[in-house]
Amino acid sequence: MRTYVSTIGHYSPRVMRPILNNGLDADDVVVLLRPRDDGSERAKSAIQDVKQTVTELGPGSTVAVEEISYKSFETAVLECVDVLEAADGTVVLNFDGGPREIFLPLTVAALARPDVVDLALQFRDVDEEIEELTLPDLMSRPSDATLDTLRYLVSLDEETTLPQVSEETDKSRSTVGRHLDALEADGAVETWMEGKTRYVTPTLAGRLRV
Repeated sequence: MRTYVSTIGHYSPRVMRPILNNGLDADDVVVLLRPRDDGSERAKSAIQDVKQTVTELGPGSTVAVEEISYKSFETAVLECVDVLEAADGTVVLNFDGGPREIFLPLTVAALARPDVVDLALQFRDVDEEIEELTLPDLMSRPSDATLDTLRYLVSLDEETTLPQVSEETDKSRSTVGRHLDALEADGAVETWMEGKTRYVTPTLAGRLRV
């Protein structure tokens, strides 16, 4: 089972393209987010288009419309968090744009709860392609010791190796190795082996934490 979560504005293909690319099964749920008390006829038409397409392509799947309070940014963020946490199965989040009043709160909610989002997608307006996104985990904070190592890695702006980090930071290889283990567990770096040498590069989350 999958739950697709998406804002929806006036253009239903932004919602449907990611769904069509990833498939639609009988028990899937499509959750559409709209501003509360928005009576836009164009929005109603877009929602109806999604419902009709889902009915035709995925008999047994359902479409739910969640209205988000937009007059309070804090409330909107918390309501978007509730939607993500309540989603069942594989959670697919589609950043398709839609109403700005909801798009930003949904983005903040996703960054606050990246652990509940299994797949994040973005519909690009320029080339109308679907891009898979990796949401950075910004909620955890490296310890002071590992933060120094992370700052050094970010300053390089390129991949490096454990021995090079050890030499340049004047730390033992075992210490650097423990730092890399901790930073990788937090999603701040990626490491891999080439032969017997461990390579490392900071992730987007790591760069944003420095």
